[in-house]
Amino acid sequence: MDFFAAQELARRNSRKLFAWFALAVIGVIGSVYVAVLVLFGLGTTGSPDAAAAVDLWNPELLATTALAVGGFILLGSLFKIFSLARGGGAAVATALGGRLVPRATSDPLERRLINVVDEMAIAAGLPAPPVYVLDAERGINAFAAGARPTEGIVAVTRGALEQLSRDELQGVIGHEFSHILNGDMRMNLRLIGVLHGILLLTLAGRVLLRSARGSDKGGAPLLMLGLALIAIGSIGVLFGKLIKAAVSRQREYLADAAAIQFTRNPTGLAGALKRIAGIGSTIEHPRAEEASHMFFGSGAKMLSLLATHPPIESRLKRIDADFDPARNVREASPATSVGPEVATLDTLTASGFTASVGEFAPAHVAHTHTLIDSLPEPLLHAIHQPGGAGPALFALLLSEDEPRQARQLDRIEAEFCRRARDETHTHAQWLRQAGPRYRLPVLDLALPAVNELSAPARAQILATVDALIESDGRTRLFEYVLRRLLHDGLADGGAARPSRVSLSSLKSDTAALLALLAHAGHANPDEARAAFTAATLVAPLDPPWEMPSTAKLGAPALDRILGHLAACKPAFRKKLIEACASVVLHDGQVTVGEAELLRAVAKALDCPVPPLLRYAH
Repeated sequence: MDFFAAQELARRNSRKLFAWFALAVIGVIGSVYVAVLVLFGLGTTGSPDAAAAVDLWNPELLATTALAVGGFILLGSLFKIFSLARGGGAAVATALGGRLVPRATSDPLERRLINVVDEMAIAAGLPAPPVYVLDAERGINAFAAGARPTEGIVAVTRGALEQLSRDELQGVIGHEFSHILNGDMRMNLRLIGVLHGILLLTLAGRVLLRSARGSDKGGAPLLMLGLALIAIGSIGVLFGKLIKAAVSRQREYLADAAAIQFTRNPTGLAGALKRIAGIGSTIEHPRAEEASHMFFGSGAKMLSLLATHPPIESRLKRIDADFDPARNVREASPATSVGPEVATLDTLTASGFTASVGEFAPAHVAHTHTLIDSLPEPLLHAIHQPGGAGPALFALLLSEDEPRQARQLDRIEAEFCRRARDETHTHAQWLRQAGPRYRLPVLDLALPAVNELSAPARAQILATVDALIESDGRTRLFEYVLRRLLHDGLADGGAARPSRVSLSSLKSDTAALLALLAHAGHANPDEARAAFTAATLVAPLDPPWEMPSTAKLGAPALDRILGHLAACKPAFRKKLIEACASVVLHDGQVTVGEAELLRAVAKALDCPVPPLLRYAH
C-alpha cells in the first residue's frame, strides 16, 4: 500500500462521489420544480389548446427552486460535515452511544483493547487515538472516525471486547487503522453529511404537511407539495445510499488486505469475520444506519444493493482462497504476503523512508510491544493517567544543562506541585539513559490521557511546555516539532491550514524547511549547503533554489511553513518527504536522534512513519 497513492485515491473518490451526489441533487431540484409548477398551476398558459395548456419552462421559477432547494441541501450537508469535523471522531462515537475508555481503566478487557490500539498506533507512527466502547451493543463491530489521521478515534462494541481473542481483536483494529491511513475517515464523514442534506428535504415535507393540516383554505397544494417533497427526498436518499454502498464495499476489501499485511496474521481477521457470521454485527442504536458505511461489519440489515459491506463469505474467500462456507470452522491459510520491507538505520535511504510512510509490518508491531513493555512501571502508569501525563511530557523537554534544568523544574513546581517536579525529574533520568527512540512513543501514548483533562488544565500543560522550551531563549528544532505535535494532538487543535497557497510561497517554505534540517544535521556550513543542494534535486518544485538564512526563523514562521506544506496534495508531500530524508542522509551517517527528528517532521506534515528499527549484526 502506497500511503500517498491511497490518499490521492481517496481524494479522487471523494470528487467522483460528490459528482454523483451533485447529479442526484440536480435531479431532486428538477423534480421539486416540476412539482411546484404543476401543483400551483404556474405552468398553465391559459391557451384553449390542450396540447399547449402546460408550459414547463419557467426560468424564474427554476432559478428560485434551484437556489432554495439546492441551498437548503447544501447548507444542511455543510452544517452536518462541519459539526462532525469540529467534534472529531468523538462526536460520531458519542452520537452512537459510545463511552470514552479512561486510559487508567482497571477493566481487563478494556485494558487489553487499549494495549492493542497503542501498539498498532505507535507501529504506524500515529498518536495513540482515544478509544470508545459501545456498551449497549452485543454484536461484534468496530469503526474509526475523524477528519485527519492524527485526529482519529477507534470504537468497538462490547460484544467485540467479550467475544474476540487478542489476535482477532488485533485483526479488527488493523482493519480500522487501514481506514485511517487510507484517508477513508474524512470521506466517511462527508458521506454522512451529504446524505443528511438530502434527508432534510423529507423533513421539510413533513413540516409542510403539518402546516397544511392547520390551514382552512388553500391547504391542498401545500399538502400535495409536502407529500411530493417526502417522496422526492426519499428517492434522493435511496440513490445516495446506493452510491455510498458501492464506494464503501470496495474500501472494505482494501482494508481487509491491509490488516493482513500489517499483522501478518490472517487467522486473526478471519476469526473475527467467522465470529460475526455466527454472532452477528448488528448495531441496535437508532442512528446506526446513518453510519453503516463506517463499521467493520455490516451494522444494519439491508438489501444487497444497499449493503455497505461485502458478504462475509466473500471477504473470507479473499483472505483464505480455500475457505468453504459450509465448513466455517476451518483455519485460514498462512499469509501469502510478507508485508513491506522493514527499514533500519543501517539500511535507510531517502526513497525507502518515503516508501515507509503509512506502512508498517508485524516487526513494527512486535517492536512497539517490546518498547512499551520496557517502559518502567512509574512512567507507564503516568502516561495512562490524566494527572500523570503532564510530568511525562515535561520530562521530554528537561535539559541536561543543570542551571537551565533547575529553572525548568522550578517552573513545573510553581505551576503544579512538588510531586510533579519530582516525577518529571525521575522520568527524565530514565529517558535520557534509554535514548531518543522513546521520545515520540511517550508523546503519542500520553496524548489521550492529556485530552481527558479539562480545557483549562490542557492549556496549563501547553503553557508549561512553551515555558520549558523557551527557558534558554532559543528553540531547538526537535523541541519545536514536539511542541507542534503536542498542540496538534490535543483537542484544542493546532494552527489553521490555508485552503490555497501560491507556488512561490510553497517554494520559499520548502527551502526554509530543508535549510533548517540541513543546519540541524550538519554542523559544518559547507556540509549543510551540500546537503541542501542534494535535497533540491528531488524536491517537489523545479530549480533554481537559493538556500535561505534560518537565523531569524522563529516558531510562528515555522508554524506557518508546516501548515502550508501539510495542506498540499499527497504527490507534493511525497516528494517533500523524500527531499527532507535526503538532507538527513546526505553524510551517510544517521543517528537515532536524526532519524527521530525526520519522523517528527514527517508527522507534522501528516505523514505517519513507523519506527525505524535497528538490528544488531
